[in-house]
Amino acid sequence: MRVLLCLASACYAGVEELPLQVQPGGEIPAGVAIEGYPAAVKAIVQVMVRDFRVPAPRGKLLVYGTREEFERGLVEHLKIKPALAKSTAKFAKGAVGSYNLLVSEPALAESNWPQRIEFLAHELTHCVQLTLANKPGIARPQWLMEGSAEWMAFYVTAALGLDDLKSVRMRLAEKVRAARQQGGLPRLVGVDTFEQWVATRGKYGFDATYSQSFLAADFLVARHTFARIADFFRRFERSDDAGANFNASFGESIGDFGSALDAHLEKLLN
Repeated sequence: MRVLLCLASACYAGVEELPLQVQPGGEIPAGVAIEGYPAAVKAIVQVMVRDFRVPAPRGKLLVYGTREEFERGLVEHLKIKPALAKSTAKFAKGAVGSYNLLVSEPALAESNWPQRIEFLAHELTHCVQLTLANKPGIARPQWLMEGSAEWMAFYVTAALGLDDLKSVRMRLAEKVRAARQQGGLPRLVGVDTFEQWVATRGKYGFDATYSQSFLAADFLVARHTFARIADFFRRFERSDDAGANFNASFGESIGDFGSALDAHLEKLLN
């Protein structure tokens, strides 16, 4: 294992490894007091375990000092094809697979720690999704994986005193509204694979995909609770049938939810 130098000031060279399993209990610090990956990971996982009774994620955090190393990590740990790894490394701050969280430090170089906490909470939610499924990878729907991770990221930053969900909802709705005016919005329900997600994000932009996915997950949580989302991912341990799992967890089909979401977004964004 090569060790990173100057962790707090972000002067990186090499790859650092940190375990994601954290000891439960203890006081959770305010978000403004958190600097450094170990403290951030511990606080984020404690909030998720405390408030939603999900398991602490398996695996480890791998922080890469260059985009080239991050690209190689995507191939090595996530088994992504080289061409997709190259295109992903151009924009991605991180990626999750085989229970591990891979982080591209150059992509985070200009982010302060509150912003990094939001990012880490999103990615650690993906690790929790895999841990719930008891599988290093699952047959997606990618739109729900990303949406629930975005939702949890903002929940965590609110719990740590760095944001509040009411402001988040208003802010992201405005971003999605602007994205719709500029280039239109994709229908996210049905964007199921990682490759489809990368292509959709590339075509429509960040707010049309990630910010819209938050609104979709926020609607799903309000409609069914986050506990039902956790149950959905648990069901992948026994079956890779995403449609059947969705119906069993939420009592409606993905298509029916998609129609309800379309009506909700039409009202929200107009």
